[in-house]
Amino acid sequence: MKDKPLVSIVTPSYNQGRFIEDTILSVKNQDYPNIEHIIVDGGSTDNTLDILKKYEGTYNMRWISRSDRGQADAVNRGFKMARGKIIGWLNSDDVFFTKDVVSFIVKRFEEFGDSADVIYGNSVVIDENKRILKFVQTVPWHSFSRLLRANYIEQPSVFLRKKVVQKFKLDVNIDLPMDYEYWLRLSKNGVKFKYVNKILSAERWHSAAKSIKRKEEMRKEVRKLRERYGQKFDFKYFLLKRLDNVLYTPLLIKWIAINLFISGRFLRFP
Repeated sequence: MKDKPLVSIVTPSYNQGRFIEDTILSVKNQDYPNIEHIIVDGGSTDNTLDILKKYEGTYNMRWISRSDRGQADAVNRGFKMARGKIIGWLNSDDVFFTKDVVSFIVKRFEEFGDSADVIYGNSVVIDENKRILKFVQTVPWHSFSRLLRANYIEQPSVFLRKKVVQKFKLDVNIDLPMDYEYWLRLSKNGVKFKYVNKILSAERWHSAAKSIKRKEEMRKEVRKLRERYGQKFDFKYFLLKRLDNVLYTPLLIKWIAINLFISGRFLRFP
């Protein structure tokens, strides 16, 4: 494995005992031989710790459980603990879509070389019962201004070089769109993003998920973030949004076709 770069997968966790075993298995069963899985738990009071102990020693996983300042703080702790050259961030209710995701990403980083600091791809949404609800086609033409108009980067489908997470930390003062703020800050500071046309992850929608439970609050915080990063909601903004829609029309057709194909299917975790 000496010729295979270590990949660190960071999983923040808090009271996700219903789903974290799926997350663990999606990492444990990857076909890439050199992975470390770091689970940073915020002091769960459900059955999460029992599940962590169950898988402790069965693969290269280590975990801690202590109180923290929230999800961003947990991810930052995981980033600090990570020893890999490539870092992934997979929440405790999400999963990798297929068993070859990590090996695929390592090859893409090797191919892209210095032109890629961050790689992002497509995703699907699943429900509590692992049924695929929809396909999420992201945008391949990355730019800071385009990202400022729409957050098209799916967090569990993102991998970063270690130098990125060493230099930039998540803002612990942001409770909801901390990932979106992170992508904006990286983009504004010249970090190089590359898109890959592959489904990398499945994001789970469930009643307890913050993005679902606090949807309106999320919308307001996203608008404030855009204003903070210089977005003006003027005629130019709305014109560019319409042009974006024209540009994305081929992607929309693909999105509709794939959604019709996968509708009602169940995800079988590797």
